[in-house]
Amino acid sequence: MKIIDKYIFKELITPFFLSLFILLFILITQVFVKHIDRFIGKGLSLSVVLKYLLFNSAWIFSLAVPMAALIATMMAFGRLSSDNEISALKSSGISYFNLLKPAIMFGIILLIAMIPFNLWILPEINFNNKVLTQKISKSRPDIQIQEHQKNILFGKVIYVEDEINGQFNDVTIFDNNNSNNISIFSKSGNFDSFDDGILLTLKDGSLHSYNQKTDEYQKTYFNNYQISIPFNENNFSDKNLLKSNKEMNIGELLDKINFKKNKISNLEKMLDQDKNQLNLYTFREKKLQTTIDSLSNINKIETDIYNSAYIDLNKIKNSISNLTIKIKNNTNIIPQYFRDINKTSVEIHKKIVLPFACIIFILLGIPLGIISKNGRFSINIALSLAFIILYWAFLTIGIYLAEEGKVTPLLSMWAGNIIIGLIAMYLFNISSKENYTFNIKLVNIKSYFIKN
Repeated sequence: MKIIDKYIFKELITPFFLSLFILLFILITQVFVKHIDRFIGKGLSLSVVLKYLLFNSAWIFSLAVPMAALIATMMAFGRLSSDNEISALKSSGISYFNLLKPAIMFGIILLIAMIPFNLWILPEINFNNKVLTQKISKSRPDIQIQEHQKNILFGKVIYVEDEINGQFNDVTIFDNNNSNNISIFSKSGNFDSFDDGILLTLKDGSLHSYNQKTDEYQKTYFNNYQISIPFNENNFSDKNLLKSNKEMNIGELLDKINFKKNKISNLEKMLDQDKNQLNLYTFREKKLQTTIDSLSNINKIETDIYNSAYIDLNKIKNSISNLTIKIKNNTNIIPQYFRDINKTSVEIHKKIVLPFACIIFILLGIPLGIISKNGRFSINIALSLAFIILYWAFLTIGIYLAEEGKVTPLLSMWAGNIIIGLIAMYLFNISSKENYTFNIKLVNIKSYFIKN
């Protein structure tokens, strides 16, 4: 049995690495083509470009491994089935289920390798990618500007007609963050980057400002106009760079969840105290109102008592109003904290779900490869893509439902693995029978139309 296990294991290794290489090449090339205009002619060093591609390939690698496992399993068992090697093994007394051992062993190896990668290595790479992107933006802010598009940079909306060698033509800038609504129109402009900020130099244009408070409009023409953008005033410093969920490792994600849970617990205690205090204020309000009503009916003989009660009543009403607003605000904050917890939990489950998908896809690829019985690469790719799209749809829908709080993160994120796993068990049951009927037919559309 050990010889057979090694034989099947070797059959899986070659198509796996081949499929992984092809998938990585296609997906990374797609990323490069998408961002190629950010690098060509921008004066960036080759090392920076390679780092950017390397950092962006990490999340692609995390997705490509389960996909490659499915394709490799289908190719390996499809070839074994088409060459009747599986039938020969079964006729020699080897159980059909014994063929699972090397495949599952292969899946466990992938699982053991991918869990540490997803939980610790990938988040660190994602954060390094953010640091690198910010470094590029600080050193070459003009890279962020796209022609014929609305660009939002440092709180300003910037539109340019075209760009030639770092020189932007027909520049339009809208700055609504200023107390006056400012619009700037310039024939040309360029960026200069410094250690502490960016200097935007505009030439031959006009500045338009409108003050809504005074209803004043001002238009100023200029030959040369400079806009200084300090990094520290725009939260663009490395010290202010915060990690998102994708950039946090498992320990940081769990700490974030505990922090949010403590916040919720404190808010709930505060709400209970505020509601009890509100009940006391309401009781005192009714009591003071009764006292004032009784004093007003005796022609204010006891004026001092009446005035004192009236002042106390107004204080109570103000306290009730402020407390009601506080309770309402805290009540609205709690669902936001729960939503943050759900988003963080989704990220944790996603980091674990994808490695386990390697085993699920291997269990699915075995019966699919045996049933197809031809081992063709094109059919294997087509079937693999169909199930990968199905799995990705479950994952995407699960993320949305979990973040909206409609389904628990545990159920929504693992639903894809569970459903694909059930399909794999059903197909495995079919393929394990001696005489199964499950044919995949490709319709020849061309011949159909020719006949008709």
